[in-house]
Amino acid sequence: MSYSNLSKKRKIVDECRVFNKEWSEMYFFTDIGVKAVCLICHETVAVFKEYNLKRHFQTKHASFGQNLSKQELQKKATDLEKSLKQQQTLFKKTLSSQSNATKASFILANKIAKQNKSFAEAEFIKDCMVDAVSVVCPEVKSKIEAISLSRRTIVRRIDAIAVNIQEQLLTASDSFQWFSIALDESTDIQDTAQLLIYIRGIGIHQRNTVYGNDGN
Repeated sequence: MSYSNLSKKRKIVDECRVFNKEWSEMYFFTDIGVKAVCLICHETVAVFKEYNLKRHFQTKHASFGQNLSKQELQKKATDLEKSLKQQQTLFKKTLSSQSNATKASFILANKIAKQNKSFAEAEFIKDCMVDAVSVVCPEVKSKIEAISLSRRTIVRRIDAIAVNIQEQLLTASDSFQWFSIALDESTDIQDTAQLLIYIRGIGIHQRNTVYGNDGN
């Protein structure tokens, strides 16, 4: 590659590196992460380049704020930026709350599987939790209600946990220097054979690790 090509690429990258705060009141943009976001329509511009922001503003919002003074434009830009950041914060909190509810669902599904409980008991557990927090701390009742514990959900959670354990075993077994396997077979109340497998492996840089797996 020639030095001229390198120079051209360097200029393209360097000229769009920093967001100029003056663009907020001039073109009603703010920077979020590595993108510029329009404070009016919330569209994003991937490159911090004044020409791109100016073109967006003149094309889509040319009449915006024509009757406002410079001070009023500054206040309007500040208010819109504050509102956008509040929306971003609320969105992040919502995502975090949903993530925590999903995590709680996996934890309870794992405990149900380990105790060989009926999958349908998860909904009973949820009812008990909702009734308890309604008395102890009613402000978090909605968070408990957001945890999905239907029978179908528990089945999906346990299947996902089983796949993850299997993947961990396959990954860990690549580094085993020594291993032993123990098998145990029994039948359940429906006379279906159940096979329980214990694998104990030791790797060069690993502590003694035990994995369990069962299947029909």
